[in-house]
Amino acid sequence: LRYSKLFYQGTARFNGMSGAFTALGGDLSAISLNPASAAVFRSTEFAVSPQLMFRNDWANYSGSSNDSKLTDFNIGQIGLVSAITLGEGSALKSLSVAYSYNRTNNFSQRTIVSGTSDASSMSDYWASLANGYYTDELEENTSGGFMAYETWLIDTLSNSYTQYASVFSYYGEMNPAYGQQTERVIDNGGYTGEHTIAFGANVGNKLYLGAGFGITALSFTGHYTHTESDDLDNVPDFVRFTYTDHFVATGSGLNFKLGAILKPIEAIRLGFSFTTPTVYRVTENYYSNLTSYFDGDTPSNPDDDGNYEVSKDPMGYGYRVTTPYRINTGIAFQIGTMALVSADYEFVDYTSAKLSRGSDGYEFSTENDDIKSELKSAGNLRLGAEVRLGSVYFRGGLSHHGSSYSDGALNETADYNGYSAGIGYRQPGFFLDFSFAGLIHAENYLMYPDAWLETAVIDTNDKFITATVGLKF
Repeated sequence: LRYSKLFYQGTARFNGMSGAFTALGGDLSAISLNPASAAVFRSTEFAVSPQLMFRNDWANYSGSSNDSKLTDFNIGQIGLVSAITLGEGSALKSLSVAYSYNRTNNFSQRTIVSGTSDASSMSDYWASLANGYYTDELEENTSGGFMAYETWLIDTLSNSYTQYASVFSYYGEMNPAYGQQTERVIDNGGYTGEHTIAFGANVGNKLYLGAGFGITALSFTGHYTHTESDDLDNVPDFVRFTYTDHFVATGSGLNFKLGAILKPIEAIRLGFSFTTPTVYRVTENYYSNLTSYFDGDTPSNPDDDGNYEVSKDPMGYGYRVTTPYRINTGIAFQIGTMALVSADYEFVDYTSAKLSRGSDGYEFSTENDDIKSELKSAGNLRLGAEVRLGSVYFRGGLSHHGSSYSDGALNETADYNGYSAGIGYRQPGFFLDFSFAGLIHAENYLMYPDAWLETAVIDTNDKFITATVGLKF
């Protein structure tokens, strides 16, 4: 799902109108949405768009709240298009070729989930993973269970060789005693981006056709530390543990695009495009580390304290990710030379996403069944408007991205809502645009699978400031 979600970033004009360009065309970023956008150009145009992102996260867990902030600078867009005008007597008025790079998602995240856990511990989760295995089978079958066993966070029940309990029940010897302080610090980074090469044809200044392909790239660093501390001394001997999980994923993919824009009358444009699934080949490298600290029977004597640590050496794995196909439709109204309004609807069937071809031959049948049951198709709506006052343009927009989770799922209402505004100055040979856009999202977050674990709620507020410098030849 991380790689299937797209939040198109592009030129300041594109962002200032919330990306509602399927029927408009004439913008380098719109080529990613609809390759027929290239056919609308009548000259050569170059544009580059640096961007600043400000992300605020608020995490609420067990009655406690933490806020975090980060800033990220990147090039949101760069592109070039060239149009060749044909003879006036020809039905084919012009041909165009275009290249455009657009950021499609930003994974930078700094989130702190912190509070008191009253009914669960991550060590309980590791105990559940270990159940059914002898102790000498843990390392081969369950990494988390093995690490927890080696650091004394879980152990076998007194009358069993294959059933486990966590230190919070003193390995099954007492009723579980929780109330520990829990903190998870999430530090993620990375992005997805797409290089689009498109070819367009202008037929009679009425029909604009386009075809192209996208070369996509992803880079994601997932990192978190999870700490639980028995500050109230509810559990004999146990003081705290810290688990670190880190992985880096990189990959590249390919998709194909077809699109059309129809102008039945001068005031109306209709747009349609289809993008095939993107097929990524992803490579991951990952490691984990677990430390625990126990205070012995003599509090004033550290000689009987215990410090335990297990590290899993870096490992690698490869697999294929196929993201959903996308259908974009749009309509735009031109009000003379003074204004325009545009609306887009994008359909994405997230159940068509899948994993396949693991480097060890694994085919992910169970995971793909989960995708089909947990996800659903969703619609994304984008609205934009532009008003022209001489050489100055004022823009605004709204967007809504429907939740990709099926009804009854934990995040069935986890949609995204966006807003935008912008201003631009244009002359025959150059243009300069600025935009401000925001994206608001809330989701439920489980630190680990456990029926007794309280859900954290993470509210995210992204703000994007984009500037575009463009030249026309």
